[in-house]
Amino acid sequence: MKKLLFSALCVLAAPAVALAQTDLYIRGAGRLIPIALPKLCNPGEDKGPEAEIPKIIARDLELSGFFEVLDPKGYIETPGKCGDPEATAFSDWTVIGAEGLVKGEIDFDGSDLSAKLYLLDVQRGAKVVAKQYTDADPEEARVIAHKFANEIMRYYTGAPGPFGSRISFSSRVGRFKELFVMDMDGSNIRQLTTERGLALSSSWDPSGTELVYTSFRNRVPDLFILDVDSKSSRQLTRSTELEVGAHYLNSNEVLVSKTEGSDSDIVLLNLDGKVIRKLTPPNRAIDVSPVPSRDGSQVAFCSNRGGGPQIYVMGSDGSNAHRVSFVSSNYCTSPAWSPAGDDKIAYVCRADGNFQLFVSNPDGSNAVQLTSSGTNEDPEFSPDGRYIVFSSSSFGDGRSIAIIRTDGSNLKQVARSRGGDFEPAWGPIPK
Repeated sequence: MKKLLFSALCVLAAPAVALAQTDLYIRGAGRLIPIALPKLCNPGEDKGPEAEIPKIIARDLELSGFFEVLDPKGYIETPGKCGDPEATAFSDWTVIGAEGLVKGEIDFDGSDLSAKLYLLDVQRGAKVVAKQYTDADPEEARVIAHKFANEIMRYYTGAPGPFGSRISFSSRVGRFKELFVMDMDGSNIRQLTTERGLALSSSWDPSGTELVYTSFRNRVPDLFILDVDSKSSRQLTRSTELEVGAHYLNSNEVLVSKTEGSDSDIVLLNLDGKVIRKLTPPNRAIDVSPVPSRDGSQVAFCSNRGGGPQIYVMGSDGSNAHRVSFVSSNYCTSPAWSPAGDDKIAYVCRADGNFQLFVSNPDGSNAVQLTSSGTNEDPEFSPDGRYIVFSSSSFGDGRSIAIIRTDGSNLKQVARSRGGDFEPAWGPIPK
């Protein structure tokens, strides 16, 4: 039982029942870009997407921490005004302080949705981004909005955002724990499993269509692979050992912590559940939570081989294992590795009377504490590497899913539940 608790910290969870976006504090944030998102032009009968799409884009941009979305009550231009976007009366927008302006036109006949969306630079009085989306299903208004929000991020920051990606997490349903998934903005929450047991420690495959996770559905902790859209699953391992904290090394291999006797070792499995090799030696230590680097050449993990649990890094063949957590804490766990080119790792350490998030270079240098209030655990990077999702008690309503920028700014709650959500995993951005 102690090994289970060490391997999967804080697995108790509760179902998400409402959505929220709550600012807690901002530290180190730069100037926010003021941007306006009026209702789009719809030459036909108003049917919803002309107002829905700007609202979704606005929420994405607010979550990003780079933008100030201006209050529509202050807009001078008539909502939904049609016409050539470059014929816009830019003085109506400069007077309210807007630097960016999103305009567009939709065509929605009740069965097909098309949209032309534009980003205007108000100060230059020019159209700077134009995208057209055609023959979409009406339910894809959200997809269109996320795609264009990424284009806005690309224009202003040089790289697209993580909008349109999904986050899985574990949550309590009665006395059980099940897996859920939501859009990264906290919307569209769906329950994925109904196992009436423990469904824990999910992790996305590179395609963003499947999750590997630990399930106690058969009263034995085994690994399963779940198709997120169909909710169908298949069993990957069949043993009496504890297998938890699985992460894909690539599309064909999975890293996992496997307990055998007094050892808890990091092993590499193929998708038939067979052990390819052990990465850690039989040293009577507890080695858990393996996560690969962006290129798969290294693996970060947690181990108590030196006493209290700390973060280590080794080659993907198990070579050159060395400690990389050197903050003032005797208890560090739950590593995560950035998929971006800046190559950072995040982890959790006991600090300020609770568990707090830290981020550092992979060698442990330049360690920075990101949080300082409440308990914050289970970090994982966004696919663009600029954000970290985690479970937090900082919002005064139990454990909930939050995101923060990697500089410690723009801490926001993205989903609120009755009793607690844990172990979020951030999937890739859809193609």
